[in-house]
Amino acid sequence: MYRNMFLNSSLRLNNKQKQYLKDILILNQISHKLSLDSRSYFLITINIFDQFIDVEEICYNSTGQLYSIFFKDKTAKALCHTIFNSQHVNILLSNQHVAYLARELVKSELGILLSQQYIQD
Repeated sequence: MYRNMFLNSSLRLNNKQKQYLKDILILNQISHKLSLDSRSYFLITINIFDQFIDVEEICYNSTGQLYSIFFKDKTAKALCHTIFNSQHVNILLSNQHVAYLARELVKSELGILLSQQYIQD
């Protein structure tokens, strides 16, 4: 599905953007079947106008109450660093969830670079 979108857009890409394209296609193949954590999940959106990626982590505390943590930055790399190294929560993410989140953040950054809509899987 994304392959056609990327390939049609590849004529306008510079070398850095083409590397993102290759990376996301590889990640899509590797993490095709993921089982995500039930303790938290992430909602990712982009704002093409201010070129920020917005991430909301929705968590369940020990009593089952929902709460959200918000992250915002311009690159997938910066967001990964902030999310994975922050001391905000006692929730541990599975390796599969980390891989999924990283893949989605790269896709969202690519959406900003190409001025295209981002749809979270």
